Amino acid sequence: MTPQMWLCLGIFAVMIIGYVAGPKFGISNGVTALAAIVLVSWSGLLPVKNVMSNFATKNALQIIGMFIVAAGFNRTQAVKKMSAKVYQISGGSFTKVLAGYILMGFALSNLGLSPMTTFAIIGPLAAACCADFDISPSKMIMPIALVCIGGAGVLPIGQGAIFYATQNGYLESYGYTDYSMQLLDAFKGRFPIAIFLIIYCIFVMPKFCPAQPSVPVTLESAKNKAKTGKEIPPLSPVREALGYGIFALTTLVLIFNSKLNLGEPWQIAMTGAALLLVTGVLSPKEGINAIPVRVVLMLAAAQTVGGAMTECGLGDLIGDTLAAAMGGTRNGYIIGAAFFVIPFILTQLMNNASVGNIFRPILILTCKSLACDPVGPLILLQAASLTAFLTPMATGSVPIAMDLGGYDQKDLLKMGWLPSLIICVVAVLWVMTVLPAYH
Repeated sequence: MTPQMWLCLGIFAVMIIGYVAGPKFGISNGVTALAAIVLVSWSGLLPVKNVMSNFATKNALQIIGMFIVAAGFNRTQAVKKMSAKVYQISGGSFTKVLAGYILMGFALSNLGLSPMTTFAIIGPLAAACCADFDISPSKMIMPIALVCIGGAGVLPIGQGAIFYATQNGYLESYGYTDYSMQLLDAFKGRFPIAIFLIIYCIFVMPKFCPAQPSVPVTLESAKNKAKTGKEIPPLSPVREALGYGIFALTTLVLIFNSKLNLGEPWQIAMTGAALLLVTGVLSPKEGINAIPVRVVLMLAAAQTVGGAMTECGLGDLIGDTLAAAMGGTRNGYIIGAAFFVIPFILTQLMNNASVGNIFRPILILTCKSLACDPVGPLILLQAASLTAFLTPMATGSVPIAMDLGGYDQKDLLKMGWLPSLIICVVAVLWVMTVLPAYH
């Protein structure tokens, strides 16, 4: 280990510790990322011009554009219309009501809303529906929450249209460009798992849910999380239609751009964002608020620290060490299982985003040393970090569900152990078959 390697390892450790412990002290992941960038810039591990260039990459521009496009769609009345439809078609049937809210949750968590935001919107609506239909909330709430969490980002729209660009940015950051993720890869890997999850939560999981709340139901915390301030007036009919149309067109062009060849993905995303602002679907303030500064900073930090690790040789050293620990295996299922099971366990004890931030560079460097395709393991890492529903520490959606459904920790384990086990087995076998580590 050279002095430069030790210095780089120290900065890398500071970044990882900051992602894990920072939020407990009011330090956001974005602040931690910015601190890591500043440390690298002053250390001399990378030229300053290289550090600066990491703030305006193609991937960062595409992410910004798609977040604004998703905000344009969320500005429409889509959520209210979908909720009204659930009431209309349920006819009082528990299974139909549950299926309606689960499908609505799956749709919203794939249209740009985070799992917690999606559930903070749908959870109180479903709880109110339980009161209307005389249904115990303990039977309905957790199945909906599980789909909002585990089904997020599966479809190649909204967050799913950003995921592959983000992962390619990380691959570039750590100097492993032999492979790249395509837009539909995550959909190919996770869609069958999502279908299982939806069917399981509609028809099987209610049998494992308590018949009545184990603790008193408290709606207030969920209501507080769901609040967005004053009621925003609806868009005019023309702008409402433009919100739907621009979102749909941008998404479709991104999906079929490999055949259409209309431009770079970042150009398409930023064009959609510009159209929403020019047509007034979003105000300039709403557009600025939609920019995910934290995500951009974290990606820039990964590229900066990753570039420093590659430059000083630390990246190759870490990858070789972990590859040796895995016995230099060429069994893709073992590689995939390693990067699903360990993150899955940790994501029950800490924020799922932090787990992804910790394991992503380790995964890429290990795959680089093993000379294997990292796409499948990266998708498994995403799936593992979203299989987070066994404890209230895993994700913000779980405490909301505990309030709305009246669950305790024992209930969470009883309801969650079986889907967790099935998802683990199915995910590793399916993903590493359709997206093998060695071709």
